[in-house]
Amino acid sequence: MKTVRFSLLALALSAPTFAAELPQSAELHYSGNWGVPAVMTFNRSGNNYKITSNIKVPLYSIRFESGGNIAGNRLIPSYYKDVRKGKTYAEARFGGGKVTYGKTGEQNTEAMTGPTMDLFTLAWQLAANDAKLPAGLRITNGKKIYKVSGLNRTGGGQYKIGSGSTPINKYSLKRGDKIINYAFAPDFYNIPAQISYTDDGKTYNLKLTSVKINGREMKP
Repeated sequence: MKTVRFSLLALALSAPTFAAELPQSAELHYSGNWGVPAVMTFNRSGNNYKITSNIKVPLYSIRFESGGNIAGNRLIPSYYKDVRKGKTYAEARFGGGKVTYGKTGEQNTEAMTGPTMDLFTLAWQLAANDAKLPAGLRITNGKKIYKVSGLNRTGGGQYKIGSGSTPINKYSLKRGDKIINYAFAPDFYNIPAQISYTDDGKTYNLKLTSVKINGREMKP
């Protein structure tokens, strides 16, 4: 028994920390409101990344997609899309010091005064940087751009995945007049174990049920 415990401890100490390097791939399965399934994938190719989140809501599905570049431990988005029923509902594109955003057919352009991210890109940015908020950050949902008033640690606890449990660290931030809550699992590369937010009058509460990192299923 002592040998097994020592081996597990050695493995944990030798495992790469998520704050040091983003994984090549991650596949996160969530349960949303009323048990609605959702899947978020993170893929890295060289200095490029892509995040896709598929959520099945009643009567149709939503896909949130963003991509861009990685510089050190910073995610620098080049685009974000909100796709509903197979059609682009809203999007944001970044480049040349400007961001163009809005619903389809309603575009707005303004200068970027600081980093601007969607909430899924921000989840990975926080995970990779020990929950440190980028200075001057703004958040977009494709339709609008919001100021962020700060990130607060709201506690910790144990999170159940399958038959086991893992520690989590909880945080909240204010986007405009709405609250976004994140919970990160430090033993699982600091991946987002829970994301809850309100958009267009609908509240989404995504709870992690299973995870693969670099093609390998991870369990507590």
